[in-house]
Amino acid sequence: MKYLKTLLILIAFPSFLFAQSNYKPGYIVTLRGDTTRGEIDYREWLSTPGSVSFKTSDAARKFTPADIALFSIDGLETYQSYTGPISMDPPDTDHRDTTFINSSVFLKVLEKGSRVSLFSYTDNVKVRLFFEENSKSGIKELAHRVYYTMENNGGQFARQIEVNENTYLKQLTALAVKYNVYDDALQTDMAKTGYYEQDVLKVVSKINGVSDADYKAKYGSKFKLNLFVGAGINATATKPFGAYKAAGGINYNTTLPFISFGADFFANPKTKRLAFRMEFMASGNQYKSSTIYTGSPYVPVRYSYTQLWGAVAPQVIYNFYSTENLKIYGGAGLALTWYKYSNATYDLNYASTQVKNAPINNPNFLYKAATPIMLKAGAVFGGHWGVFINYLTPAKVSRDDYLLVKTNPLLAGLNYYL
Repeated sequence: MKYLKTLLILIAFPSFLFAQSNYKPGYIVTLRGDTTRGEIDYREWLSTPGSVSFKTSDAARKFTPADIALFSIDGLETYQSYTGPISMDPPDTDHRDTTFINSSVFLKVLEKGSRVSLFSYTDNVKVRLFFEENSKSGIKELAHRVYYTMENNGGQFARQIEVNENTYLKQLTALAVKYNVYDDALQTDMAKTGYYEQDVLKVVSKINGVSDADYKAKYGSKFKLNLFVGAGINATATKPFGAYKAAGGINYNTTLPFISFGADFFANPKTKRLAFRMEFMASGNQYKSSTIYTGSPYVPVRYSYTQLWGAVAPQVIYNFYSTENLKIYGGAGLALTWYKYSNATYDLNYASTQVKNAPINNPNFLYKAATPIMLKAGAVFGGHWGVFINYLTPAKVSRDDYLLVKTNPLLAGLNYYL
């Protein structure tokens, strides 16, 4: 039942994350050109949003591309409405697909330039780039198509080859020539320009006369690792189960130091809501049990060991409450854990039969690794100091049919974000 509850939490966790609202100052522009300021629900959009929630008071209203001309979140992102053809051919198909649909969507504004503006649109099919000359000639898609076809190799066996239709390079070249900026340097850059937002943005910026220094200041990499170190207490409960519990095995609790360090990688550095965390942890645990068999021959049995462990824990973290001075987060992940044992003892003394450290000396007796699920919660105060609590699901200690115990760590402490 405990594992079922954990599984249900993990399944529900992503839905909970993306259900959280995140209103930021911004504005919308109506189809008549009127601007209304308010707050926009700025999400971790993995695809271009089909609608946006906007409010000027407590009541929020959803707007689609058919309702407004544009919406913008102050200092973050701007989206413009577009109605027209959109390519629908998925990448890497086994044939040339020229399917288009006419649709009304929001386009993300990548650059609003003096000569050319650049946009993107992402759905579950692919990423598409669009451009518009400021002569108001209309928004057009930068065409790119990737597919496979069969080539007859001189009468021999046919082979499959990849075809890249890089029409977008021809379109960009035509724009550069038109605005008299197609020099050797730009030609060299375009030879390395893939169908990626950052690559095409660099070319469009040069067409718009943006200098390298200005481009770097405006569009340079905003990628930043959020490094941290942590320390605290590891309170581990080791509990018997199965035959060992029935024979009188006892619970044993230890409290030992715990250290960690790691880094957060934000899915969107602007919102800093969703993060992928890689954390390295180390601590230890002990178990000491001296019991009398509950059945004949009622002899004393002693088990004990000291366990050191280290773990690498990839996690997903979400700040469901986020302000400059306070962030409250939850997360989940896997703790890929390795164990090292010392002072492992098994003693049994009955009449003329004495067992000392067997079978615990067998190198395969104790597990050397496990992958418990880790659930966590915490808060960050003022950007640097934070508190956390981590719960790791129980992990078996031995492969033995009798010595059946599980360790269940609960970690709590402080983080410092560098």
